[in-house]
Amino acid sequence: MEQKIIEIANSLGIDEIGFTSVLNYSYLSDLLRDRLNKGYSCEFEEQNINKRIDVRNIMPNCKSIIAIAVPYAEGYKKPVVKDKGLLSVVSYGEDYHKKLSSILKSIAEEIKKDISFEYKVCVDTSPLIDREICKNAGIGNYGKNMLLINDKLGSFINIGYLLTDLEILSDGVAENIDICGECDICIESCPNKALQKSGGINSKKCVSYLTQTKDYIPLEYRKNMRNQIYGCDMCQLVCPKNRTNSEKSADNDYRSLVIDLEELMKMSNKKFLSKYKNMSGSWRGKNIWKRNALIAIGNLKLKSMFGLVRDELNNESDMIKIYAAWALTELDRSKSMDILHNFIKYENDKVREEFIKLAGGGL
Repeated sequence: MEQKIIEIANSLGIDEIGFTSVLNYSYLSDLLRDRLNKGYSCEFEEQNINKRIDVRNIMPNCKSIIAIAVPYAEGYKKPVVKDKGLLSVVSYGEDYHKKLSSILKSIAEEIKKDISFEYKVCVDTSPLIDREICKNAGIGNYGKNMLLINDKLGSFINIGYLLTDLEILSDGVAENIDICGECDICIESCPNKALQKSGGINSKKCVSYLTQTKDYIPLEYRKNMRNQIYGCDMCQLVCPKNRTNSEKSADNDYRSLVIDLEELMKMSNKKFLSKYKNMSGSWRGKNIWKRNALIAIGNLKLKSMFGLVRDELNNESDMIKIYAAWALTELDRSKSMDILHNFIKYENDKVREEFIKLAGGGL
């Protein structure tokens, strides 16, 4: 059966496919609990550990899992831009959630031509520990950047899997193999030092997380977000395991990842959806992208946009006001203090507190 499934996947253009019958991940309970206790987990992770560690919480009759990896970022080199925003390369092309879900469903439907079975498609949509599942299926091993690294494709892979009631045997929990050795370039290159030398990641410092969260972004983390509008590729771009990937020739045109900040600032919700709805980063919505654009404008010192940013102090969103105020202080601190002083009396406590913090208590 395994060989037949591999042939089906290959016929659909999928070369990296594996199987696991490991359904209970309670061996990770202590690790997950430690992350919670240290405050390293984020709102995108299921906080109830029990829901994360048993596949049968998602599919009670599950007996095996079919995992796949699909490469992306072939031939990608990060653009050097002075006045634009950037999206992570994972946002290029069709939303990978849709792409992988379609591939997995096609694999399942082809298998169904030979045998009747039940399945559930998972692509970054369940509380389960996706990377550990795919590691046990033989897709790859963890690097120090905490990403799954495939022997052939590196870490620039999108992963997904089928929960099934098929009887497929596997070798059990895969051993953690040190594939990085003494190399720690990703740890040293991580903008906010989210990667821990002792292993693991503080998600709340990760720039990719910061571009997605709706939570407050601490002042000390904003400068290292640079001009990222969605995601961060730093720990992957510096990884030696990905060198062959970036050197591959590809017909991909990555210019769609370069964002015109002024256009984004002025963009309506309708225009945003029209232009970006098919990209994986668009799920976070225009306002989060706009907040990140304000941070990028401040970091890039785009003084020509001072008036545009100042106008956002009239925005109905407290979040936009808060980051507009920060961007103003980065563009022209002296001028912005007068403006914030004039606006503060009309603001609620939340926004007023931020203005005072930016002024060092002097408003």
